[in-house]
Amino acid sequence: MTRNTYRIFPAAAAGFLLAAATLASAQPLTTIAANDNRIAAGQLRDGVLTLQLEMRKGKWHPEAENGETLQVYAFGETGKPLQVPAPVIRVPQGTTIDITLHSALTVPATLHGLHQRPGTDADVLTIAPGATQHIRFAAGLPGTYLYWARTTDGRRGNGRVLDAMLGGALVVDGPGITPHDRIFVLERWNGPTRTAINGKSWPYTERLNYEVGESIHWRIVNASDLSHPMHLHGFHFALDAEGDGEHSKVFEEGNQPLEFTHSVQIAETFDMTWVPTEPGRWLYHCHRIPHMRLPVPLDPGDAEPAANHDHEHMHDMNSEYSGMGGMIMGLTITGRSKIDTTSSWKPERRLELTVGARRGDARFYELSLRDLAPSAAASAGTAKPVMSTGLTGPVIVVTEKQPAEIAIVNHLTEPTSIHWHGIELESYYDGVPGWGGKDDRKAPAVLPGQTFTVRMIPPRAGTFMYHTHWHDDAQLTGGIHGTLIVLPAGQTYDAATDKSFLFSQSPNEPFGAAQMLMNGVPQPGTMRLQVGATYRFRFINITPSIDNLRVSLAQSGSPVEWRPLAKDAANLQAAPLKKADQMIAVGETFDFEYRATSAQELTLTGLNPNDNRRAVQTLIFAEK
Repeated sequence: MTRNTYRIFPAAAAGFLLAAATLASAQPLTTIAANDNRIAAGQLRDGVLTLQLEMRKGKWHPEAENGETLQVYAFGETGKPLQVPAPVIRVPQGTTIDITLHSALTVPATLHGLHQRPGTDADVLTIAPGATQHIRFAAGLPGTYLYWARTTDGRRGNGRVLDAMLGGALVVDGPGITPHDRIFVLERWNGPTRTAINGKSWPYTERLNYEVGESIHWRIVNASDLSHPMHLHGFHFALDAEGDGEHSKVFEEGNQPLEFTHSVQIAETFDMTWVPTEPGRWLYHCHRIPHMRLPVPLDPGDAEPAANHDHEHMHDMNSEYSGMGGMIMGLTITGRSKIDTTSSWKPERRLELTVGARRGDARFYELSLRDLAPSAAASAGTAKPVMSTGLTGPVIVVTEKQPAEIAIVNHLTEPTSIHWHGIELESYYDGVPGWGGKDDRKAPAVLPGQTFTVRMIPPRAGTFMYHTHWHDDAQLTGGIHGTLIVLPAGQTYDAATDKSFLFSQSPNEPFGAAQMLMNGVPQPGTMRLQVGATYRFRFINITPSIDNLRVSLAQSGSPVEWRPLAKDAANLQAAPLKKADQMIAVGETFDFEYRATSAQELTLTGLNPNDNRRAVQTLIFAEK
């Protein structure tokens, strides 16, 4: 194994360093370019990548080039513009990476990730102000990694700005591999609503165009200081590999997990492959609500205001970008549709979902679900609608490959929309107003007093969810969401053994500040179940931002064992029993099987580890 070698070029006395720092601070700041990671940095020759890097302060425009300006530190190749994210280092396995790095900063910087893989995150080096260092190492094993730096100045936590953009991708390709993928680096700075992908925030992120049937490969790199549950609208994707920044785990061909949401933790990476089957406009985004909504204006001390405010209409709820912002990419898929909801459309299931004020209070919401033709008795008007349980909507059950209609009726005084999270359907019905749809046909918001009817033919069974795609906390925490179950063809829903547990978060009222909720309430009543019966437990996380929700089923404080059945509506084959303690990211769903062999009392807990708030339910198993 080739060891890392670091060398500081000879000597610079304290007075020289001070002079260099003073000169650097006096130099005019240049504009930082957004890096789409298409061009690898440096020169590769005879198995050696030679790369000259520097770190400087520059001016960065995370939105429009005439938009707000932030002064941040950034990496760049010597003689070229600084870049956010940092220049991508990409080499084939067996390459030696030879870097000369100069710091034009006025403070020390600690460098992470510039070493052989697999490695350790303790392998770091510090470069002094004005210094130049030589770094040489063998690339190591194939995988997706990152390198990054932190400095001693600037604020920390949610206030980080100055050194928040010092991060980029490091990719080692397998032997003989010709790269045919895209690399997307995730960034965050200055508070919960400031996020970007490859140096830009929605609606200024890159627009991606693909064809139906095309095999698409992405590498996702989290260079930020927070986890991100990345959700793909309209399609499942295969998880090809995942890494912790120092190691890479590759899944065997044919055994890749299928998902519609994957949470990438701090300094982690993952590779994914997906094949679009339906044309239209779709989204790929972080599912933390603060990372996909309108950005909060920055303090004047952190950013220069926009020179031209015309771009602000891009954030308007009435624009085609629907008031979104942050860590979002727009996808346009062209080709022929395989779904036909127009010619000879005959829905076999017709439902009506009404959205209204909760008990007459417009601050909160209540949903009601009505089956428009469940039976002759219901047609005669004797069936009652199913109402919200606390602050969550009724469970909706449809059947795999069965044509279904769901009419969304808006009784509010504000617009809304409903996204069918994880369902493969037509883009027009996906629930993103002003964006979803095909060609000139765009999905509308559901305006007050109006009805929008969704058509779907769910192609797979599993646990999904529905929720508002109106980009603020109020509708989501106010209860516009619910469980969506797609049953296998020919199967009947059995509410006695099929149990759903949706975790959400309340607004400040009526349950207290940001209370954890389970099925719409902070502490559901005792659930009585039978010994010997086999139960399917479905778990959903639709909290605004609790990405590390811990769900456990315990007896006297110790987790029991359950059998994993599915993740994100994708079945897990022959999974063994495991401890009933599962982290569920925002936008994920999990199914487990549990069977009690003796009388017992269990505690089901949904815990927010960040502040220990929890929702708890008692499950009592008794003999018949």
